[in-house]
Order: sequence, then structure tokens, then C-alpha cells
Amino acid sequence: MKFLITSFAAFSATLLCLNSWAVQFDPILQPYLGRSNDNRIVRTVVTFKSSVDFSRVGSAQIRAPQARAQMQMMMMQNAQRSQAQFMQTLGQWKRGGMPTQSYSLWLINGMIVDLPVKELSKLGAVDSIDYVYADSVVKLIAPVEGRWIAPTQMREEPQFTYGLQKITIPEFRKAKPDALGQGVRVGVIDTGIDASHPDLQGKVVAFADLVSKKTEPYDDQGHGTHVSGTIAGGTASGTAIGVAPQVKFITAKFLDKNGSGSFSNAVLAMQWVVDPDGKPETDDGAMLVSNSWGGGSPSAKEDPKDNAMCKAVDAWVKLGVMPVFAAGNSGPGAKTVGLPGGCPNAFTIGATDSQDQIANFSSRGPAIWKTGSFVKPDVLAPGVKVKSSMPGNKYAELSGTSMATPHAAGVVSLLYQLQPKLTVEQLSNALKSTAAKVGQDPNTYGSGRIDTLKAAQALGLFRARF
Repeated sequence: MKFLITSFAAFSATLLCLNSWAVQFDPILQPYLGRSNDNRIVRTVVTFKSSVDFSRVGSAQIRAPQARAQMQMMMMQNAQRSQAQFMQTLGQWKRGGMPTQSYSLWLINGMIVDLPVKELSKLGAVDSIDYVYADSVVKLIAPVEGRWIAPTQMREEPQFTYGLQKITIPEFRKAKPDALGQGVRVGVIDTGIDASHPDLQGKVVAFADLVSKKTEPYDDQGHGTHVSGTIAGGTASGTAIGVAPQVKFITAKFLDKNGSGSFSNAVLAMQWVVDPDGKPETDDGAMLVSNSWGGGSPSAKEDPKDNAMCKAVDAWVKLGVMPVFAAGNSGPGAKTVGLPGGCPNAFTIGATDSQDQIANFSSRGPAIWKTGSFVKPDVLAPGVKVKSSMPGNKYAELSGTSMATPHAAGVVSLLYQLQPKLTVEQLSNALKSTAAKVGQDPNTYGSGRIDTLKAAQALGLFRARF
């Protein structure tokens, strides 16, 4: 039975290069090296030296299925070449009686490897391996407060939740009534989804359960259903709760009923949502992904290009997938933004209240890495006392940056419907340049609170009066 290393530091710890070995080991694994009598199975995430320098391979100039397929094929072929030597080595180990299992991860040119602790040091002698990461625990960015709301109470609310009003959804729908997210596939990596909820029925087109391996959508925690409602909930309660009610969901459940998951399953989920059928030639993956989970912090001793989670975020951007992440609920201190939200290419969301005031809990930047300091969050969205769906045809009012994040994901969905070929950079720039300024410090307020109507106008998607 494998055991999981329970420190978040795997994401942000400096990777120590051991002189006698060709690879770098996560410092968390150091106490386990050389334990010659430890037969426990440990899970690691191994990354490999690439034959392609992806830092020199630009992202597609437009977001198009053909460009995505070509990039994915390049990633998959690179992983196959890079991992070929180690696959042979694994075969030799298995034939020698070592109990080991592995699973390839083309998204980060990596592999999930299970092997006995006493054999862990053998990874250090494999020239093709770059880093060996501990498979640490990853947590839901849990709401800081909440309360249940009866459907009858929802009917007492205005036509739109305050969050939708703040990001100008009523004005946007008046200007563009046919833009409700049609044709857009949204990935949600979370605790699952109650696909039978009246506000979410018929909206799940793909579901993967990395916890219990169930085939039908479910949510035994509630968080995933709540964020999904903010992205695409309808008006079953009498109040519009969703930004883009006609999108389709690609939902990956990797967090259990306690909001806990593993680093390896997080990367598996990130890979699956962009290609659910495992065929690069079919355009069935998420166009953007909403994420409210993580662990650890950026490190001034680490290059983000060496951080496995940031590698996955960078790969999404290369594939034209918008990476929308919660900043975290560790504010109000500086440098409290977590990971993966602290990755340079993550589009990171902080939380405001109904008065456009920054939430006290909303994590702040900057994200400081060895290669420099990055402003975080990128933008803000309503995240205090947000009303949305919960499993069992219920509703709840929750607060957290994970309530702000789906507002931003919904807005990205609307912009993608109007122009599917927008790049991640174009979307990011438009949302930041048109955000409503609500404060001065960029590492508290980012560029401001998002404005759907102005972002659409800035992209030239339609004309509107303000």
C-alpha cells in the first residue's frame, strides 16, 4: 500500500542537486533515501529531460483545434522519446522482482512512479530523469464562511445575484442576448458536480473520478457544485446564479469529501480535462479550466520552470487553454498567494465584496520566484457571500477566492463564445485592461474587478454604450 507525503512544501521547496546523482530530488524525499529495509510503497512524480526546448516554442497565435492538436502531439512525442530509456529500466526492475507501477504524463513530460522506499535512490542513477517530486497532499481552497439557503429564500433575491450584477452580466445580456456560453467547454477540477441539480442539468459532457472511480457525476463535498453554479447555473431558484448558463462542463473530481487530494492526481486531472478521450485529433477538451485548490507557495530559491505544477500551467497556455486559479484565502498579509495561483502564467483571481472592497481573507502578492517577482492576483471578482447551487437541489452562500474564480471563468467563457480563436494572452490583457480600479496596490487589487461588457468591447466583439 502506497503512502502519501503530507507536506505542501513539495510545490515550493528548493530542489537539491545531489552530487553523486544525475537527477535532482525533492528535499522532502531526502529522509527516505538510503532506507534499505523500508518496504513501504511510495508514490513519486518524476519529470524528464526534454528533447524539445518548449521555452523556445511559442504558443499558437490563435486558439484553434488544429494548432492545439499539433502542440499536443509535439508534447506527447517529446514525452515518449524522453521516457523511453526509463521505461526499459522499469521493465528490468520488474523482471528483477521489484514491485513498481508507473503512469506517463505527457502534459509535464513526467511519470507517476510507485516503488519501495528502499529502492527510491535508484531513480538518482537514471540519466534521463530531471527531477523527482514527492507526491504531497493538495487541498481545496475551502470557503472561509458559509450558510445554507432555502430555495424559497433564493426566490426573494433580485433577478441576478450581486456577483453577476457587479461584473455587468445584466448589461452584457441586454447588449448580446444570444451570448450565454454556447459552444464553450469549461473544465472544472474540484470535488465533483451534482449534475442532477435543476440549475446544472444537461451541462456535463465528460466526468472523471480520480477518487472512487465512479462513472456518473457526483459531488460528496459540495464545493464543485457551488463553483459550477456560478459558472453556468440557470434560474431554477428564480434568481440567475450563473455567468454563462449554456456552457458544457468537463469535470474532474480529484478532491475527496474532505477536500483533500494528491499532487499526482492533480496533474492527472489537469491532463485529462484538456483531452478526455485521449485523442489529440478530436477537439473535445476544455477551452478554459476553473481551479480552486493548491498548496505551498512560490519560492525565491526556485525557478518556476522547475516547478511541476507551473509546468502544467505553462503547458495549458501552450495548448491555448486559459488557466483560471484562485489566489487563496491566506490574506491579508503580503506574499500569501499560493500555488498554482502563484505560477507566472496562471490567471489568478482575488475576492471582493458587494461594495467592491477587497476581502480580508483574499491572498496577496507578489509571487516571488528565483527569476523575479510577479504581481498577483491578476484581477478581482465577487467572492464574499456568493449564492450558488449545492448538491441535493440545495443552495448556499459561501465566501472565498474560490467563489470569485468561477465568476472569472464564466466571463472567459462568454468571450470565447464570441471569438473562439482568442489566445490566452489576448483574454488576459483584455480582462486586466478593462477591469474597474478599486484600489492602488496591484499586489492586493491586481488590475481591478473584472467587467464583462468592457472586456468584450475592448476585444472588438461588439459595440456597446457605457
